[in-house]
Amino acid sequence: MRVLVERDDDDRNVRIVERQRDGSRLYYDGGALYTHVDVDGCNRLGYIAAMERVLGEPDSLLLLGTAGGALATQLSRNGTAVTAVDNWSMAFEIARQWFHLPADVECVHADAVEFLRSTTEQWSAIAIDVFHEAEIPKSLLTSDIAGLLRRAMRPDGLIVWNVADSPNSWPASWIMKALRSEGLAPISQSVMGGEVGNTLVVCRNTPRISVRAS
Repeated sequence: MRVLVERDDDDRNVRIVERQRDGSRLYYDGGALYTHVDVDGCNRLGYIAAMERVLGEPDSLLLLGTAGGALATQLSRNGTAVTAVDNWSMAFEIARQWFHLPADVECVHADAVEFLRSTTEQWSAIAIDVFHEAEIPKSLLTSDIAGLLRRAMRPDGLIVWNVADSPNSWPASWIMKALRSEGLAPISQSVMGGEVGNTLVVCRNTPRISVRAS
């Protein structure tokens, strides 16, 4: 492998490497692999492919957590207007230079929760892929996160939240409970099966029905 980038910023240790045998590129933060694309920038990670399948082809996507931007690239190439948010500004530079992130992806340097609290926009779909190495930061698991996500979704919008753990893990269970508390009906989908791999927590923004007294 050839090392293209190595950055050690505060609690990040990011390495971008290229496989000499096929030219594919990988994005590591610590020991966790976040992105793997081929020479054309096409995704090669199973959980990213699973997220893409669940999302379909939404008109617009808010992506919280970028890394090499493989999901943003895939959906942008399919015609989705993508807004990518990351609290590390170098992620966007790396994604554009080494991972083929399209120029029309809107990149926002911000904390995910603070962005949700400040935005008044709505999207057809929201994908959450925020990690510190292999863990979801506790700062993302706030008491108001489900309400913030629902407010940022259009009617009948879709949430897809990636968890690097099993469906029965504490993070997946916490997210399911938080979304249910907001009146949503999330389901979990195991990626790579069983107790190994990732879990996608998925739910649609079903509009609330108000009943008028007669």
